[in-house]
Amino acid sequence: MEPIRVLIVDDEEEFATGLAKLLGRRGFLVQVALGARQAMELMESGSFQVALLDVKMPERDGFSLLGELREKAPGMAVILMTGHVSPEEERSGRKVGTFAYLLKPHPIPDLIELLRRAATQGGQGPKPSPGEAT
Repeated sequence: MEPIRVLIVDDEEEFATGLAKLLGRRGFLVQVALGARQAMELMESGSFQVALLDVKMPERDGFSLLGELREKAPGMAVILMTGHVSPEEERSGRKVGTFAYLLKPHPIPDLIELLRRAATQGGQGPKPSPGEAT
């Protein structure tokens, strides 16, 4: 089985590189971008199955970057991460087809399972449970 290719986009270098090392030790191929411009450069030089995007970044937020990433790689799953949960942001993320919206830091075992599911399902997003609002 080929390793899952993950792009982490977060302006907090220590968080992003630490998470990349953890995921790398668990068999993921991970690249880190410390902002939107670097993320787009990495998208030109490689392909990713899943992108983990920080919602709040100084250069451009994760929502504005999401649209551009979707144009480059429509089948890539996108997971938004934030340090400050906002129900409005979560609803917006669901509307634009993100796979998940997470509070960071997120428990690593749960994140690994989520990344595996996201890579399998691609940009489709998780299937809502019966009775769950979409």
